[in-house]
Amino acid sequence: MDEIFIAIGLIIIAGLVAIELKITSAIFEIVAGFIAANFFNFSSAEVINVLADFGILALMFFAGLEIDFDVLKKNAKSSMVVGSASFLSPFLAIYLITRHFLDFSYEQALLTGIALSTTSIAIVYPMLLRSKERLDDTGRKILAAAMVVDLLSMIALSLLFSDLTILAIGFIVAFAVFSYFVPSLGKKIFSHYKGNAVEFEFKIILFLILGVGIAGEAIGIETVLLAFILGVITSSVIVGHIKLWDKLRGITFGFLAPIFFFKVGTAVNLAALYENTILISLFVIICFISKYIGTYIATKKYMPEQASYIATIFNSRLSLGIVAATVGYELNIFHEGVYASIVGAVILSSLTASVLTKRICKA
Repeated sequence: MDEIFIAIGLIIIAGLVAIELKITSAIFEIVAGFIAANFFNFSSAEVINVLADFGILALMFFAGLEIDFDVLKKNAKSSMVVGSASFLSPFLAIYLITRHFLDFSYEQALLTGIALSTTSIAIVYPMLLRSKERLDDTGRKILAAAMVVDLLSMIALSLLFSDLTILAIGFIVAFAVFSYFVPSLGKKIFSHYKGNAVEFEFKIILFLILGVGIAGEAIGIETVLLAFILGVITSSVIVGHIKLWDKLRGITFGFLAPIFFFKVGTAVNLAALYENTILISLFVIICFISKYIGTYIATKKYMPEQASYIATIFNSRLSLGIVAATVGYELNIFHEGVYASIVGAVILSSLTASVLTKRICKA
């Protein structure tokens, strides 16, 4: 019981600090978990583990919801070029250095490259909206490019962890059929039950997220991928229901995601951080500079005046980077030192991007 109160207290403090400093709360929630494990002898309670597992699914589901194909279609060429360059430049740099100079295994190098190549829409979108009520055309182009980075990250993860058994293939086919009927059927159901007192639409979504998690575990498909895909295919239904969107966002980022990030922090050992200071610094330098250069060069052609701003803001990683690192750690691809290094690099690069973006906006 003490562990639960420690977790709640530190998560609330982390949220207050984030609000005061105007920096994404996920960073401080990870730090809160780190403090709990290293200074309070925190041993994770079962309820924390369960909520954290559901939190990662909800987080990936919401990441899928933010993939707007209408925005992607309108800005197809520029978003594909900028997004691809923003993902591939750090991915290739990290992969080559870890594989050929740090003696990482093939799987370790690939997953490290993926984790440190991501761009967090959850951070980019609020930054673009700062001091605006809605995005202008330039903002939509930037957001579309960030979506492409997200999509490429998830495609890379799915290719790395796909295990195509007969059962898995059958599930994928059934999931595809389900995806085909969701938009039309979902709109009818949600319109009929909209605004009901028992929150029927909300229950359906939560049970779908839980369902893909259980199904993924049972058939050997990575659950975060299924949750992401579920978010993508239901986005056209949910986006039209503002109240439902707000409720899902509230429970995800106000309750479940903070517990997931807190748990991530509890797995980071102080000694592992200290012992891998050089590796963390190397990761930050390589992933930040390579993503900046790749994004800057690609953006120069389409949005020359915004090139420096976009190259900086796209170094905001967090959600998908942390998810990729966590998947690798749970599957024993990463040992504690590498995991701590990736998490540390993701946090530091995101903090650096946040500080530099504020300076660019003021300039």
